[in-house]
Amino acid sequence: MPRRALILSVLATLAACGGGGDDSATPDGGADAAIDAGPDLTPALFAPDHIVDVAITMAPADWDALRVQTRSITEMIEGDCLAQPFPSPFTKFAATVTIDGTRLDQVGIKKKGLLGSLNTEKPSLKLDFDEYVAGQRYLGLEKLTLNNANQDPAYVRQCLAYAMFRKAGLVASRCNFARVRVNGADLGVYVNVESVDHEFTRRNFANGDGNLYEGTLSDFRPGWTGTFDPKGTGDRSDLAPLVDALQLTDDAAMDAAVAATLDREQFESYWAMEVITGQWDGYASNRNNYFVFHDLGTGKHVLLPWGVDGTFQPDHPFGDPATGPNAVAAAGFLANRLYGTATGRARFLTRERALLATVWNEAELLAEVDRMVALIGPIADATDPGWRAALGDVRAFINGRRALLTAELDAGPTWTEPLGEYPCLDVRGTVESAFSTTYGTLGAPNPLAVGAGTMTVTVGAATYVTTPVGVMAGRDPNPQPGQPASELVQVFGRRATDGHILAVVVAWPQAWFVPFTFDVGFAGVFGVAFDYDPGTDTATEIGFLLGTVRLDQARAVAGAPVAGAIDAHADLPGMPMFARAALRSVDRAALAASVRASARALSAAR
Repeated sequence: MPRRALILSVLATLAACGGGGDDSATPDGGADAAIDAGPDLTPALFAPDHIVDVAITMAPADWDALRVQTRSITEMIEGDCLAQPFPSPFTKFAATVTIDGTRLDQVGIKKKGLLGSLNTEKPSLKLDFDEYVAGQRYLGLEKLTLNNANQDPAYVRQCLAYAMFRKAGLVASRCNFARVRVNGADLGVYVNVESVDHEFTRRNFANGDGNLYEGTLSDFRPGWTGTFDPKGTGDRSDLAPLVDALQLTDDAAMDAAVAATLDREQFESYWAMEVITGQWDGYASNRNNYFVFHDLGTGKHVLLPWGVDGTFQPDHPFGDPATGPNAVAAAGFLANRLYGTATGRARFLTRERALLATVWNEAELLAEVDRMVALIGPIADATDPGWRAALGDVRAFINGRRALLTAELDAGPTWTEPLGEYPCLDVRGTVESAFSTTYGTLGAPNPLAVGAGTMTVTVGAATYVTTPVGVMAGRDPNPQPGQPASELVQVFGRRATDGHILAVVVAWPQAWFVPFTFDVGFAGVFGVAFDYDPGTDTATEIGFLLGTVRLDQARAVAGAPVAGAIDAHADLPGMPMFARAALRSVDRAALAASVRASARALSAAR
């Protein structure tokens, strides 16, 4: 059983999997919020050679509360997660903010991010100037978005990518850098990204008052549009024509219906730029990190990029660039449906070739990297030692991207990945256990005679208190080839009603097997609950665990005490986007075989 992939950084998938997520969880007021700001004063704030100086002063207790707020995977993806946008756990606090010498009092400040950007020491931040003071603005802006670049240790990817989208003729955020201090503590370099709200759409469209939605693991499929997060008063009904158009089975009719509600050329350019910049956590690859705007001037929808810290990476969690595909991504239903037609495929590939030829310029990109490095270097060197090592991947991507894409375009890229399935996890039951044992007891002849503990398992409406309970711990004897072995704790209990053996297996990376409270789920620590039927000699998964596991004592030394507790849901993967990526690398068959072997011994000893 191998090391668990850090899937949560994708999600975001969720990307993600990184990226955006909770950009502005509160509506911006839509068309009714328009104010006459006069001349546009924002260009100076986003000047490429300007580092915005941001000093935040707030109650220390509020800062500590803000920075440790986080998301619960359980709340995000369990149950009917398609019914509404992901809930936001982040609350606003009042702060005094000084930006380039201008002081603003009573500014609303909150943490932002989905999963991959979350950080308790250097959180991404959203500043809302009129949260407590009606109409308060800075240079006409209602909000400021400060990204921590948690998923981009080189710092330069976001500004590179947004500039590339704009160079391709698309509407995209402006971007530069900020130096952020909170209560005098220097947090170093942040990426200052122009917020996407109705102030943004009014600056960029002739009629910017249309509905605006943030897409976070959202798609244009029946039953999925509830996940689009309205930024204003949008009720999502304007998305229905596009959803309906994509359901048409006749390709020509579908194409015409899509063109009536979507700016087709804009989308093809947007799609191609996601591919060219390698945006694995965007719409086309992951249905994540984008905005949809209903342009009332044309009556059509456009997509706007967001959360582009997944760009310019030579590898990523959702595929192997060495084997491809690289020149096409069609995980999003809109891209998938269009690429599935001869006309749509030809249009997209033609647009990609044209933009690769006219927009992608290695010398310009490398020079821009050098310019940004020289600009932020003095700050980053002092606050983030080692950051320069990450720049090599960015430069390697720039130098190799054209040849990689051209080779695939010449060969005719194909997309064979199936569409993502139902994107939620169904709760099958719960597991509560307290356990104690000693290290090195895996494989004991009678697991119920080893260790001690309690285990209560619910499956559906039934609750089972198992007795007796035995516990074993040790290093996994059957890791997958080429993968480091995990540390395992196995808890076994007999169900009195039918003699079945209920077993819970939790696995830790070796370095994590220490006293601590862990999230058990897709990344790092992983767990599965089994139901072993001695009559058929089968071990059936009740579900994999989402919740917490606590180690009070743990040391990978023979005879050392191992003790702790489990409090988790047992879920079935309705949504393999998370689960498939994590479970693909977990040898569940080996786990089940291990459970069967131990359960046989228990049944024989009964």
